[in-house]
Amino acid sequence: MTPITGARILAIALPVVLSNATVPLQGAVDTAIIGNVGTSGALGGVGIGAAMFSIVFMAFNFLQMGCSGLTAQALGANDSRRVLNTFARTLVIAATIAAALILLQAPILWVMLRFFESAPETQDAAAQYFRIRIWGAPFELANFAVLGWFAGQEMTRRLLQHQLATTLSNIALSLVFGVALGMGLTGVALATVLANGLGLAYGLWLARNRRRTLAPDWRPDWPRILQRAELMRVMALNRDIFIRTLCLTLSLAWITRLGAQEGALILAANVVLWQFLSISSYGLDGFAMAAETLVGQAKGANDRPAFRRAAILTSLWSGGLAIAFSVVLFVFREPFIGLVTNLPDVREAAMLYAPWAALAPAAGFAAYQLDGIFIGATASAAMRNAMIVSATIFLPVSIWLASAYGNHGIWAAVFAMFALRTLTLAAAYPAMERKVRSAE
Repeated sequence: MTPITGARILAIALPVVLSNATVPLQGAVDTAIIGNVGTSGALGGVGIGAAMFSIVFMAFNFLQMGCSGLTAQALGANDSRRVLNTFARTLVIAATIAAALILLQAPILWVMLRFFESAPETQDAAAQYFRIRIWGAPFELANFAVLGWFAGQEMTRRLLQHQLATTLSNIALSLVFGVALGMGLTGVALATVLANGLGLAYGLWLARNRRRTLAPDWRPDWPRILQRAELMRVMALNRDIFIRTLCLTLSLAWITRLGAQEGALILAANVVLWQFLSISSYGLDGFAMAAETLVGQAKGANDRPAFRRAAILTSLWSGGLAIAFSVVLFVFREPFIGLVTNLPDVREAAMLYAPWAALAPAAGFAAYQLDGIFIGATASAAMRNAMIVSATIFLPVSIWLASAYGNHGIWAAVFAMFALRTLTLAAAYPAMERKVRSAE
């Protein structure tokens, strides 16, 4: 196995840091458009709409995680055809889930609107956003597979190219539809759907070129791809990651709901501040993805020393970047808030709680990094159990903090969730490492 060095980690992580930082940039631009041409109710609607899709789509990001881990292990075992079969299998699963989401969109929206209790204007805006963006489900879920497949092969430059195509398309289309054509919220949602479709087309073209390198004569072997044993293995992995991700996204959505109960102004301020956390978490995900790739390859090669070295070195790099993010966000919190909204009352409220959002990257990086390590090892059951424990403790703690300290308590609950995720995963790490057979 190729030695794991700082240079190799950076070669994997930096394109992902740049790529992933553009993902929340899309949301920040959408928020800025509505925050400057709309009302606080519409701005809150965008925040709730985004939270809805954190549940609807991000609950299925096991497609990316599972594809990444399984691809890395297949690559570590030098099995090129399994690398390609893994990708095809994940695309089939993504298409099936997307079709179900579109068919069930009405009951899903009904449940979401009752979960996110808010003012009528905010609810109407969120529903409008949802009804348009749900049609992008096939594109967004398939893009998870594309991202995971490239990440598992250390091809993070391809991942960056794919993400830039999606992001730049989204920003350009949002400005055209949302501002130039005066479509506002409708235009922003439509732009997201179209941009993800363009991004998927480009990602599949990149994947076709990679296939020619891996196995020029490969053709989809559907009996093998859809083999019951293979599907059951993938579905068991995906089931555990789905439960873990659903618990996590519901916890994040619960935080949004607590903010909505504080009123439209606090909700709008939290939507603005959440951009801090979103941009930093996506950036830090670069080192988590490096861990997925290197840990997965080490497990595929049955190399325990490499497994441990990958876990430690990627975590050190992630911690350094997290501290840098927090310092920059704290120092420049006022101009950052000013970029997102020109509503004076929202700016004032956001400044009051900005220190919490600025310090969140330093508080949360260990949880993100441990996720990457466990995904690379495909230790999905341990991830699931850790998140169930974390969510079970988090829910009553968050209710108490919010009732006792208002929005300060809501942000304290975010930090409590970081701590719970870190502690539960760290406790499960030694047993996971022992399962890797040492090459020594």
